[in-house]
Amino acid sequence: MRTPLITRPIQTVSPTPKRRQQQAFALPRFLKILLILGLLITLLVTAGWYWALAYVSDKLDLNPAEPPVLSTPPGTKIANWPAYHGAHPKDLIRPAESFPFPINWGQTGPAEALFAGPKQYPFMCQTLDSELGQPLVDNQLGYGTAVSDKSGNVVGYSQDCGMPTRLHYLGYRDGQFFRSDEQLPPAADNEELLIRAESGTINRFIYVLLMPTSHNDQRDQPDVSRWNGKAIYHFKGAIGIGFQQGQARFKRLLKDMRPALEQGYAVLYSTGTETDNHYNIWLQEDTAARVKQQFIARFGEPQYTIGMGDSGGGLQQYLISQNHPQVDNEQGKQQRIIDGGVAIIPYPDMVTQITYGLDCELLEYYFDHLSADRTFWQKAERRSWIEGLAYNTGFKPRLDILADIASVLRLEKPPVHQGATECSYSWRGSAQLVNNPRFNSHYPRYSEQVNRENFWTHWQDNRDFYGTDRFGRAEVPASNVGVQYGLNAWKKGDISAAQFLDLNAKVGSWKAQKDMQPEHYWLISGDDSLRKFSPYGEQNMSHNGQAEKPAARIPGSLAAAKGAYQSGNVFLGKLDIPLIDVRPYKDPVLDIHHSWAALSSRARILAFNQGKNPNQSIWISGAQYDARWDAFAAMVRWLDARAAGDVQENEMPEFASDRCLDDNGNLIARGDGVWDGTWNGKNEGVCTQQYPFFQSSRQAAGDHSTASVLFCHRVSVEEAIESGIYAPLDARPYRAQLEAIFPEGVCDYRKGDMAKSW
Repeated sequence: MRTPLITRPIQTVSPTPKRRQQQAFALPRFLKILLILGLLITLLVTAGWYWALAYVSDKLDLNPAEPPVLSTPPGTKIANWPAYHGAHPKDLIRPAESFPFPINWGQTGPAEALFAGPKQYPFMCQTLDSELGQPLVDNQLGYGTAVSDKSGNVVGYSQDCGMPTRLHYLGYRDGQFFRSDEQLPPAADNEELLIRAESGTINRFIYVLLMPTSHNDQRDQPDVSRWNGKAIYHFKGAIGIGFQQGQARFKRLLKDMRPALEQGYAVLYSTGTETDNHYNIWLQEDTAARVKQQFIARFGEPQYTIGMGDSGGGLQQYLISQNHPQVDNEQGKQQRIIDGGVAIIPYPDMVTQITYGLDCELLEYYFDHLSADRTFWQKAERRSWIEGLAYNTGFKPRLDILADIASVLRLEKPPVHQGATECSYSWRGSAQLVNNPRFNSHYPRYSEQVNRENFWTHWQDNRDFYGTDRFGRAEVPASNVGVQYGLNAWKKGDISAAQFLDLNAKVGSWKAQKDMQPEHYWLISGDDSLRKFSPYGEQNMSHNGQAEKPAARIPGSLAAAKGAYQSGNVFLGKLDIPLIDVRPYKDPVLDIHHSWAALSSRARILAFNQGKNPNQSIWISGAQYDARWDAFAAMVRWLDARAAGDVQENEMPEFASDRCLDDNGNLIARGDGVWDGTWNGKNEGVCTQQYPFFQSSRQAAGDHSTASVLFCHRVSVEEAIESGIYAPLDARPYRAQLEAIFPEGVCDYRKGDMAKSW
């Protein structure tokens, strides 16, 4: 019988020398757990970091599948080019069309502009982005983008991104978008909408024509039985600096324009008239006129064409109306590109918005890093007194998290913010995009050589108007020399004399283009170091990020500013077509499309027309309501009434008059005076009380409601004191300090703009 296990004698085994050594080095259990946890956390953080890098890179299109622009043809740089000083485009007769429209099927449209000057290079093809295939080969010299065969072998290069004219059919079935190239799809009971779409290239940009049709349509015999004879030119919007073709998004176009297409309207569109791609207003007009010529040659002339577009797409309607002459060509034929407009959240123009847009980071950096009273400036409301733009105490500045992380990595204390302004929330990044020749947010789409050799700014996109320096960099048509930031706040007593003087002594300006350095914008600027990230760009400010008293104010080019006016890049107030400026009121959420832009346009119209406003109507609704299609219906009614003789030229019908609407689209008030306020020296109207306006940093410094001054006239500090610029303050005790800060004098906005010659 075996002995039970529990009664067996316990045998002890002495550990071997090797085992004793292992026991001596054994870690306590809690340390093992800590090591395992540390390893897991390290793995998770590392994985999270690489996931974040991949996610951000994907969102920023930093790893595109399309081939980059490899090189550019000779002559892309032009040094010492003078700023434009010819006749204003409204006074120039456009040349007769030289291209034989319509473009034949399978052929490309014109690549050279009719009157807008030579082609810009580099030029990034986006036909693949648009799901239209590779561009056509136009050279074997390596210029532009490589074009490959099915085996991946390079067969040539495309510098002008041409595409053959093609036919497509688009529509919806059971609410789902469909697209059929070349072939008319079979009829289906669940079909909700069928659109004939034509695509191709004109002036190197992708154009699209949309026409409601039926299954009786044939390529060379379009079925226009569902067309109501009227058209929309869809301008879209956004901000771009040129050097790219732009992406034509068929699905997005159909979604945007579906309400109109279902009513029988045809739609015209081009990536060349989408400001997300460039802001050359001559090229935009040239392209729009040719797209319309293609439409007329294919389908016949529409009864009228209504412009529609958001932001820059509304801006174009103001400028095209101003710049495009009624006598269109050498034969004297009168033809407008658009006969009326629905401008959604527009600005009056681009260049006069950039002035205060560039002020934003100068001011934000001062508040956060240079001020002698930083605690005072932590509150967004107080910053708004200087910046003019709206504020919200519940918001944080954009990119604040990245900026805080970067500060910690530099062992610095992050700035404290109590809310955000439109400057720090919506305009952040615009200074880099618009003003830095060494910053290109699309840099992966160009070779290292092209990125290195080109200058990337909004100014460069318009060098034909602004001129270039001896290096080929475009000049800057604006200045902050003499600008007394926060003057109105000082006069009201919101800030002290010490705060006013400190601000203006330290704020500085942007450096000259030749002295600009690369941005520290992390991945979007090709900088791998998050530690160096800065949302301000202080290395490109005249003070180099250091407190200087006084910090230099470096002017742009007065000749370039004159070129901006003379070339039609500034909206003067000339508006020859009916236009409804329509926008939801989103100032409290710091939307970049602030409501006072409508008043800036109105003030210019009144100044140009001796106090009369025959054609512009302002519609502002609650933030939750989009009144664009209400405004479109009113514009249709307006143009129909004019055609019938019921409404005369330069007559504002009551059904289209100024108004404000609530969040449900219900009318609050309408008619003359509803938008009155301090901007025109009158008591606030009903709509102004409902949706109050803010202003720009230049208006907060004394500019008037037109907000259009690029180069202010300056007077000496002594003359400013004597003439009442500081009234009701007595600025005499501060004369010496003011003269030290403003040795070249201060702005006298009563004298207008030095750049404006009429």
